[in-house]
Amino acid sequence: MDVSEFINLAIKTIQRGTVDRKSPFRLPILSNSNQGRVYQRIVVARKFIENDMTMDIFTDSASKKYFQLKDNAECSLLFWDSKKKLQVTVHGMAFFDAKKLIYWQGLSENQKKDYMINPPPGTKVNTAKSFKYDSEARFAVISIKFKDMEVLELSRDGHKRAGCQFVAEGKKEYWLSP
Repeated sequence: MDVSEFINLAIKTIQRGTVDRKSPFRLPILSNSNQGRVYQRIVVARKFIENDMTMDIFTDSASKKYFQLKDNAECSLLFWDSKKKLQVTVHGMAFFDAKKLIYWQGLSENQKKDYMINPPPGTKVNTAKSFKYDSEARFAVISIKFKDMEVLELSRDGHKRAGCQFVAEGKKEYWLSP
C-alpha cells in the first residue's frame, strides 16, 4: 500500500462515519483551547465534504464550544477505531456555516428540542430536570476545514503512520515514523 492509498483509506473512513451510525468514526473528539485551557468533547460527525475537506457538526449557539471556537477557531478532531486499531488526528479551523437552515429542516422535532433548552447548556441548575424548552432555537453548524492530518495504524506486523497537508493544489502526503 502506498502513502496515497493509506491516506485515502483514512479519508473514506471519516466519510463513512458521517453516514453509518455504527461507525466508531461517527463520534470524534473535538479539542480546542481558549484562554489558556484545553477543552475536549465528543461530537457527532454530521457531514463530510471531501472535495472541500470540511466536516460539519451541530451545536447550540449558547454553548461554551460555540463561544470558544468563535474566539479561537483552531481545533483538532481525534478519530479512533479500536477494532481496526486506526487513529486519525486532524488539525483544522472552525467556521460557522450559513447553511444551518437546510440542516435544521432535516432534524426531527425531538432533535430540534436539543437546541431549545433553557437555561443554555452548561448553566448550573438545581436538579437534573431543572430546565424547560423555549420556542426559539439556538441551532448552529460548525464546519471544520482540515489543514493537516496524521493517520496511525497499529499492527503486529508493524505500525504504519503517515501525514498529509491539505493545500490549494491538493494534498502533500508523506510517511512518518510510527
